[in-house]
Amino acid sequence: MARLLSACVSIVSALLLLSSPASAEDDGETTLKVQTPNGVIEGSQTRDLLEFKGIAYAQPPVGPLRWQPPQPPALWHGVKQARQFGAACMQKVAAQEPEKSLKDGPQSEDCLTLNIWEPAEAKTARMPLPVIVWVHGGSFRFGAGSLKTYDGAEFARRGVIFITLNYRLGLFGTFAQKELLQGKNPTGNFGLLDVMAALKWVRGNIRAFGGDPANVTLMGESAGGATVGYLMASPLAHGLFSKAIIESGALALPELSPEKAGEITERVSKELNAPDLKALSALPAEAIRDANTGVGDTQPFIDGKILPFKMREAFEKARVNRMPLIIGYNSAEAGFFGPRFWSGFPAEAGEKWPGLKAKCFGYGAENEDRCAEQVVSELFAGVNTRAVAQAAAPKMPVYAYRFDYVPAAQRSALPGAIHAAEIPYVFGRIAVEKQADPESSRMSAAMIDRWVAFAKTGYPQLLEGDWPALTHSQGKLMLFGNDGIHMGSNPANALLDAIDAAKLPPHP
Repeated sequence: MARLLSACVSIVSALLLLSSPASAEDDGETTLKVQTPNGVIEGSQTRDLLEFKGIAYAQPPVGPLRWQPPQPPALWHGVKQARQFGAACMQKVAAQEPEKSLKDGPQSEDCLTLNIWEPAEAKTARMPLPVIVWVHGGSFRFGAGSLKTYDGAEFARRGVIFITLNYRLGLFGTFAQKELLQGKNPTGNFGLLDVMAALKWVRGNIRAFGGDPANVTLMGESAGGATVGYLMASPLAHGLFSKAIIESGALALPELSPEKAGEITERVSKELNAPDLKALSALPAEAIRDANTGVGDTQPFIDGKILPFKMREAFEKARVNRMPLIIGYNSAEAGFFGPRFWSGFPAEAGEKWPGLKAKCFGYGAENEDRCAEQVVSELFAGVNTRAVAQAAAPKMPVYAYRFDYVPAAQRSALPGAIHAAEIPYVFGRIAVEKQADPESSRMSAAMIDRWVAFAKTGYPQLLEGDWPALTHSQGKLMLFGNDGIHMGSNPANALLDAIDAAKLPPHP
């Protein structure tokens, strides 16, 4: 019966996709309807793309569902519009763009939506298309899948279905309240549960859009990349995706115990004069959003159910869901955060600093400040990225990279690629900008083509064997740099060894 129902849904979906009702926009955009298991939605079609925006993948986590696991969306009658992005999840104002721009748009607790880009030929393709699900970054405090930075059009034009999503942030997304933790069900790390709910929606619905639920790549950067790593390490996410891409996501994060995370919740509760869960649940969303929390206060914690282990520990113990993996980081990550991120580090490192300073190279060898920037960059992202990749390599195909490309016009100002610098290249945004220099456009095209090849086949190769898995590369990784794209050793290896041996705590 289940197979018959699935077949019927697919047939109806195909028939609906084949019909494009009257023109809706002057630029040639038309509307089209898709029958999903929950009801009919209406998206839009341009000449080469189909787009569906603001699709609810879970019930709004409001009222009694605040600080509860996401619930499946309800069925509906009639046609739901899917032509505008949903509201961003509640969040403070970010210090930097692009997340800072979200202060000017709608925010809501009712924010668990996703967006789909796919090629127009998806409706007539003989075989279902591979799917990429993108998890945005933003320190688990900022961001939205609607940001223009994450426009999935260039992925769709290369033959994949690309999906972005929102997930709960800040205290809405991570909340280790003692009454919640006393229950038997997985709880507390609600943002991670939201991403799993979106993946379950994809598994149950993507056939209606021409996608292959058995070929789903989960991809993210920074907090989004960390989410990918955490879900690889979560038994609750087993089977929800088949490939993974972690961009600057194997980070030195606090990864607190439930007790330490609970202390943060207790402090916030006292400041809000809300001593128990009932009182906290009665607060307006703005009060919770604006509560006094730091960047380390709302990171995922090791709850024992959703996250049994810290990320690096899970990979080193081989307690992860095994699948092909692309993993890497950027050469000058700390530059994104500015001098305050590293200026006090030599004093913080104390007697360990001279040994670390001796291993600085390239721009880090210029002076102590540059060295501190370099060491903090590698501590923040390099150490755990290398450790996770090396631990995973014997168990699954691992394709490691280091991104060090800076456009020629910026090389005098930037020593390397800062945190998030690879995103416009991976998304093809550089390539479609009319003012982009040819070298940057070629780098962008090569990167997005490799990511798409990985989503389609599990191999990020443009020519057979040109990016071997870590176990076959003598420890070499793909270097995306100013001198082109080639396999080579990580130039930071000696520094990474020194940082690892120093056993430094997460910074900051």
